[in-house]
Amino acid sequence: LLEDLKFAWAKWCRRVEIESDNSVLVTIIQNGLATNNNYNEVKLIQDWYLNKNWEVKFRQILRESNRVADCLT
Repeated sequence: LLEDLKFAWAKWCRRVEIESDNSVLVTIIQNGLATNNNYNEVKLIQDWYLNKNWEVKFRQILRESNRVADCLT
């Protein structure tokens, strides 16, 4: 996820929508709980999410939806 945010920033994408099936990760990042988290990458993701001049939206998707998309590709 961090690499995706960096890639979007480098390509001048200032409105980004991220889909994830990890509801815990999305909640931690959106609610600012990464400062209490022991994982450095989660803290870096939150820093990129909060400290840039852009609009980032997170959407939680179900794992079953991923399976359907994987089958289509």
